[in-house]
Amino acid sequence: MKKLICAADIEALHKEGKKSLLITKQTIITPSAKDLAEEYQLAFQMQAEPEAAINLAPYESISKESLVSLLRQLIAEAGINPVANLPFAYEKHTSGMKIVKGTSVKLNPVQPDNPRLRYQELITPAESHFSAGILEIEESSYYDDTMLESLNYVIAGELQLTIAGTTYTANQGDTIFIPENQAVSWSTPNKVTILCGKLKGVGKQ
Repeated sequence: MKKLICAADIEALHKEGKKSLLITKQTIITPSAKDLAEEYQLAFQMQAEPEAAINLAPYESISKESLVSLLRQLIAEAGINPVANLPFAYEKHTSGMKIVKGTSVKLNPVQPDNPRLRYQELITPAESHFSAGILEIEESSYYDDTMLESLNYVIAGELQLTIAGTTYTANQGDTIFIPENQAVSWSTPNKVTILCGKLKGVGKQ
């Protein structure tokens, strides 16, 4: 069975005053463990294996659990966060069902000159008959003239919508339906977060 040697193992051996460690061909040593062993002048010594044992299992394979553990160890030691550059974390079934982890969503400015207007698309038109995302407005306004039918839910805050010269107010928990071919101005005196969903359409007719 394969054995994994990591930096913590080398540190423990060093504290015990060990100067060498017996390993076999099945031993996996992480890069950080090798570096630490060299720093502590701890030598790796290859242990002789019985010929019979080698002949019985020359192609012993590493288990899935050990491989996953090794990969996680290598990623952690390299200081790599596999999801750090993703806009959000999610789980997805082969059927297309998708669960977006809400606390992981990173919003990005919609306009370079207006950092107070942020958005992140969660469901793309390629995945569904509609697109959906999180919109955040902070002491700013947004004029939507895409002319697409939409359904929106106020997650938090107060939203003011102006359509054809009339202004309405929507608060946390409110749902807003905007029919096709209608331009709407969105604004807030403080901060508002909205879940926005738009149906596919021609738009801007």
